[in-house]
Order: sequence, then structure tokens, then C-alpha cells
Amino acid sequence: MKRLTLTLTALIFCTPFAFGQAKPTATRTGALQVGGAFVADFPDYTRHKFYGYGFYVDLDFGEHFGVEGEFRQANDRTINPNINKVVPQYQRNIEGGLRYHRSYGRLLPYAKAMYGYGVMEYPPYPAPADPTVSAATIGYNFVGLGTGLDYAFSTHITARADFEYQSWFSSSNPLLPKNGLPNGLTPIVYTGGVAWRFGAGNYVPHGDRKGIH
Repeated sequence: MKRLTLTLTALIFCTPFAFGQAKPTATRTGALQVGGAFVADFPDYTRHKFYGYGFYVDLDFGEHFGVEGEFRQANDRTINPNINKVVPQYQRNIEGGLRYHRSYGRLLPYAKAMYGYGVMEYPPYPAPADPTVSAATIGYNFVGLGTGLDYAFSTHITARADFEYQSWFSSSNPLLPKNGLPNGLTPIVYTGGVAWRFGAGNYVPHGDRKGIH
């Protein structure tokens, strides 16, 4: 995980230089977009994958820089064969941060650095406890690094594929599995979404002031 963290950190800071080798094919300023998403969460403390939904808002106040806010809710949908029911577990988080973006025609890559608050629901206690009632919920602050790609279908509609690595400040909790997870919870979250873009932030190819249609 340390290697992954270093890789994403390098991506955040090196993206401007990498893309600087090519001439952008579009510019954008003052863009606001709001989107809904499907979420796949690898929660770290269990082998189960959590699936759910999310929402995101981007405000790009400059040609290459902006801010982003996100909310995600991902639930364990695995059926326990012993009770033939889903065991209640989830991860939920809300976060905000800075993002660096570029525009290459309809392709809109970006990198981001985030800070947020996450809540996790523990699985039920072992028998004879009720297997359909979760043990507890607890919340932590976390930092996240991510990257993604938007694709502009039209002037106002974009699709998104997003990857984010999170590091939760949870290493001090001895109740967590893996002897308290000395490195903290480190979920990996994949997001796919569709957004609507508002106002003056249209993606306009150079030499074509009519924009994308």
C-alpha cells in the first residue's frame, strides 16, 4: 500500500508536467457539474466487495484547477448461507478537495487530493448474537488520492470513471480486525457516473467557438 500511495502522490504532482508535452485541444473555466454514480468499494477489513451509489460536484474555477465534493454509500450485499440473508455492513464517506484537470477534445483526465469523513458498520457479533444486527458503527477522518477520466458526450453531459485510494485514521482502534489494523483502514473505491454540466463552463475546442455538439 505504501507503494500505491507513493505512486498516486507522484501522479498528483507530476500530471501538469506529463500533459505539458501536448497541446490541449480544449479549455474550460467556471465549469460546474453535478453527477450521480455507481460505487464499488474494496473496504479492506473484509474480503467482501461493497456496492452502492454516490454523488459528486465539481467546480473548475480555472483552466486547470478546481474543487470537488463527493458522497458515497456502499453496502455489503453478500448473502450469508447460514441464515440466507445479507449480513449488515457498509462504508459511507463524504469528502472534498482539490483537483487538477486537462481537456483533450472530449477526453477530460484529472487527478485529485481529498480529505473527508468516513463511517463503517461492523459485521454482527458471533453467535449467539443476532446475525442480522450489526455490531456497531464508527467514524474516522481520512485522506484520499485519486485519478479519473471524464468523457464529454455533449456540451452538458459527461460520463466518468474514477479510482480513489483512501487512508483512514483508524490505526488506534483495537476492536478492528487484523490486530487493530496498524496501518489503518485503506479502502480502494471505484466510481462510474454521469454528470450534467452547467453555465459558462462549456468545453470548447480551440478554433471552434461553437463548442461540442
